[in-house]
Amino acid sequence: MDDKDVNQAPPSGEQSSFLYYTAMTGGILVLGLIILPALLRPVEQSRDAARRSQTKYALKQMGLAFHQYHDSHEMLPAGSIETAEGKPGHSWLTALLPYLDQRNLHQQIDFDKAWNDPANQHPFQQLVSAYLNPNIQEKVSPDGYALSHYQGNELVFQPNQGIRISEIRDGESNTIFAVEAGENFKAWGDPANLTDPSQMFATEKKNPYVGGKHFLFRDGRVQFLSELTDPAVLKALSTPAGGK
Repeated sequence: MDDKDVNQAPPSGEQSSFLYYTAMTGGILVLGLIILPALLRPVEQSRDAARRSQTKYALKQMGLAFHQYHDSHEMLPAGSIETAEGKPGHSWLTALLPYLDQRNLHQQIDFDKAWNDPANQHPFQQLVSAYLNPNIQEKVSPDGYALSHYQGNELVFQPNQGIRISEIRDGESNTIFAVEAGENFKAWGDPANLTDPSQMFATEKKNPYVGGKHFLFRDGRVQFLSELTDPAVLKALSTPAGGK
């Protein structure tokens, strides 16, 4: 028999216990790395569903505000209003404030001056929860103005003039009023807070949610449309008389 084999002592009890617990700990860590993502996935899915629900609610409230504005003024708000000097004045989002429980904020605004005039700086720096998407972190512009994560349909909301709902001849459920943006957010007071909904997927690289965006329709319905939606369908839904 080899002297080396004779002289080699078996592991002591302490060594055996150490090796056992080391192996057990390693196994538990590996198992945890496998199981933990599976346990967290439902939690994240639940959070995503909650954020989507909040987004839908915000757009539904916006839809209700549009109709309340129409009831009061017999027309929808103009997409943008110019000042007496012909400068960009105020946006449709500003016009909706009193119908979104923001009457006090609305009363702080000097409508004889542009939204970004120094005299209007304070009110337009205020965050409006109805204009924020819970899935988006960016809330304030680099120059300090509060952002909106939603944009109006520029084909419906025209500059300096509102239209009556009866002028929209495409059916109550077939015309987009507003859509959530995924990037390039503008201040809610900015009159340029308008877009052509049919071009949103083509011009924006990001979506607030995986696979698409939420759209608000004339009848107050909110629908999630896939980024793979046929552009021709989106174009028809974007125009007040698109045919469908």
